[in-house]
Amino acid sequence: MSFEYFLDSAVNLNMKNIELWAAAPHFDLDTLDEKILASKKKAIESRGLKVVCITPEQCSYPVNIAAEETALREKSIKYFKTAIDAARELDSPYVLVTAGCGYFDSDVEEAWQRSVASMKELVKYAEKRGVILAYEPLSVFSSNIVNDVHHLKKMLDTIPSDNLKGMLDMGQAALAREEINDYPRILGDKLVHVHLLDATPMGHLALGEGNLPIGEYIDALEENEYKGFYTFEFTALQYRHKPEEADRKSLEWLKKNNKLKEV
Repeated sequence: MSFEYFLDSAVNLNMKNIELWAAAPHFDLDTLDEKILASKKKAIESRGLKVVCITPEQCSYPVNIAAEETALREKSIKYFKTAIDAARELDSPYVLVTAGCGYFDSDVEEAWQRSVASMKELVKYAEKRGVILAYEPLSVFSSNIVNDVHHLKKMLDTIPSDNLKGMLDMGQAALAREEINDYPRILGDKLVHVHLLDATPMGHLALGEGNLPIGEYIDALEENEYKGFYTFEFTALQYRHKPEEADRKSLEWLKKNNKLKEV
């Protein structure tokens, strides 16, 4: 579906806040220029929408800030800097980041050090532009560097900055068999963003279509005074032709279960 379909769906569902997935063809960071960005900004603002997070594609694309290959690592850093610049222009408070990945048959500590070095450069860039990097742990299927809240806390402690904070993806946490309330307990006010989805436990499903205890997850976060946004992340192929229905069904689930907040 088109970029305009996405924006119009948000309006149709009475949403005011959106997370922007930054990838081709809709928001390709590799080809983004001032003209394209201005056009996207106009389309968003003309509908009364607010971007609360820019999420660059960084799992399927050849983007890896921990890559052994210097050229790929430098290209990946540049990619995230473009996202940070876009966030500043669109007045988005957050850009989602991850650790990248080392080769699974290579030294993990070396991959960690490359990831830290890259992230330090990105944090300095974000600090100058007033953008906060929301750091998401990835499952062991996607990375061997930061896979849970404890790894995340270690990274945040390694790079102390008001512009580097943590986030929670409910699907990733479920795969790692984590306790959801560990995120606010361990991260405190450094937990700033949450991806809301269902799963089985893999997949990115609309709420109610998986077997995760979503209501219990939300309750745990609210009881620990989580103050950030919850954003939908539904990527299962069955939604490709009618993605608005997944959002609509999820909003209805939230309303039915008395979990609906401002959208």
